[in-house]
Amino acid sequence: MVVRVSDKDISTKERKTGEIVSVPYGVVLWSTGIATRPVVRDFMNHIGQAKRRVLATDEWLRVEGCEDVYALGDCATINQRKVMEDIAAIFEKADKTSNGTLDLKDFKEVVGHICERYPQVELYLRKNKLKSFYDLLKNAKGDDKKQIDIETFKKALSEVDSQMKSLPPTAQVAAQQGEYLAKCFNRMELCEKNPEGPLRFRASGRHRFHPFRYRHFGQFAPLGGEQTAAQLPGDWVSIGHSTQWLWYSVYASKLVSWRTRMLVISDWSRRFIFGRDSSKI
Repeated sequence: MVVRVSDKDISTKERKTGEIVSVPYGVVLWSTGIATRPVVRDFMNHIGQAKRRVLATDEWLRVEGCEDVYALGDCATINQRKVMEDIAAIFEKADKTSNGTLDLKDFKEVVGHICERYPQVELYLRKNKLKSFYDLLKNAKGDDKKQIDIETFKKALSEVDSQMKSLPPTAQVAAQQGEYLAKCFNRMELCEKNPEGPLRFRASGRHRFHPFRYRHFGQFAPLGGEQTAAQLPGDWVSIGHSTQWLWYSVYASKLVSWRTRMLVISDWSRRFIFGRDSSKI
C-alpha cells in the first residue's frame, strides 16, 4: 500500500508486517480506482448501507433489505451466507425421523442443495482433496460409527467458511451477472409457480432461482513489447508473443458488433505496420 510519494522515492507499507520500504523512481504514473456513483451512494444511505464501500447483495444479486432491487458489477458485492449460521437448520432438514442422529444415506436428498447453497463447501473439498461431501463427514467421525450427531456435523463443517472469497470487480464477473439476471427475469413468472433453486433450510419449499455462480475463464496481463501473460482455467500459465495473439482473439470476440471488431482490428493492424503514434503524448 502506497503511503507517501516524494520527489525522489515512493514509500510503501506491507500490510501484514507494517514495514515501510522506500523505492526510488524516475517517473510516477498514478492509476486509481473510481469513487461510488452519487446515485448509488444516495441509495446506500437510503437503505441503511451508508457505512459500506459497495452495495451488499445476496447470492441472487438482490440488494439486502430490498425485495425487487438487484445490483451487479463493481457497485456491489455478494454477501455469501455462512454454513455455520444455518448448521442446525441443515441438520434438522436432513433428520426426517427427528431422532437427533443421521446416517450417511440421510444426506443424499440434501447434499446437492448444500453444495449449491454454500459454494464454499465445494472449494473446501477441492482444497483438501476430498472426493465428496461424504468423505468430509467420515473424516469428522474418526471411527466406524454409522450415525452422525449434531456435534459431529458441526465439526465436519467448522472450517468450511474459511474458503469464502469476494468476487473481483472485473468486466468478466459483471458480464456473467448480467446474463444470469436476464435469464432470471425472463423466467420470473415460470419460476414463481415452479421454483428451481435449492431447498430453503430455514423455511419450507425451494428458492425461486438457482443462486449466481461465477465461472472464471482466466485473465490476461499485457507486458509490453507485443507480449502478454495469461492465467487460464486449470492453473495453466502462458507468457510470450503467442499469448498476445490469444489475447487479441479473446478481446475481439467479446466486442458487441462486427463494426466495432473491424475498427479495433484495423487499429491494431495500422499500429503493427506503422508503429504507435506518440506525437500527441
